[in-house]
Amino acid sequence: MTDSKKMMKAYTIMWSVIAALYGLWMAIFMSWDQYPYIIPTDADLALPAEEFIAKFDGMLYMPLFPNAVVFWIWVMASTVMLFLYAFYIRKILFAEKLGKEITVFCIVNLIAGFVFITYYGFLSYPPQFGNILTDVTASMLGLKYPWQFKLWGVLASLSIFTNTLYMYRKNNYQGKAGVIVTSLGCAAIYVTINVPSAGIELTPTARCIGHWATALIFAFLGAAGVIIFLVHKCLEKDKKYIAATVVFVVILATMLVLLVTVGKSAFIENLPMWVAYILLFAVNFTSFFDKKESRKAVKA
Repeated sequence: MTDSKKMMKAYTIMWSVIAALYGLWMAIFMSWDQYPYIIPTDADLALPAEEFIAKFDGMLYMPLFPNAVVFWIWVMASTVMLFLYAFYIRKILFAEKLGKEITVFCIVNLIAGFVFITYYGFLSYPPQFGNILTDVTASMLGLKYPWQFKLWGVLASLSIFTNTLYMYRKNNYQGKAGVIVTSLGCAAIYVTINVPSAGIELTPTARCIGHWATALIFAFLGAAGVIIFLVHKCLEKDKKYIAATVVFVVILATMLVLLVTVGKSAFIENLPMWVAYILLFAVNFTSFFDKKESRKAVKA
């Protein structure tokens, strides 16, 4: 068996295990834990009934799924989505050539991801959450828009994953570490979108820790897959990639500073994603970073 076939088999096994574990977790745990809790404070409970209802706007203990049928359809559909990630690896990283259908698929989901996360970040939100630029996170919006939150995670995961693979293939890069960390990061967001924020007063429960942990795993491992490739290009002393690496790292550092000094918000969370989308578009679908060999890889 050739090395490429061995790696493809290893990646297929990895994604099969991820998808199976996710399906079991959804079936066993999430079948009864279906509620994004907003915890009212003592002051909230002392409010007149009309003010209390107006403040929480029907979101207190709002079920994510209207009935069991919808829940199980989502479990099966999202599990299949994860199994398909091994197919994406085969068709992008290990196919004989990058055909037009793969290029169209990647550019369409990249644009769709960019547009949707931008739109989602500015949806209307309960005023008690605070300022949209500094207080309202993607998961807090998910309390009011649970299905839009799911689509946000699915599109972000798909677009970052497939376009990172496309970037690798276009530049003849076969870094195993990059594929693995990107895979783990893009799988983690599927937990995040099924365990949304617990509300204004987050408590140190397993559900909150799971939400925070998987969101951070997606953010850092998704970025790591891009950074690993950029570092590889920097070692080749490519000036354009060196500049791109500096900009990308500075944006990530800025996001961390803002998270510590200002707080978390959908706008701050979107900063590195916007930069990643722009970078992936420039590398994959423009000639700005191209060298002759990368153009040949696409046309071969």
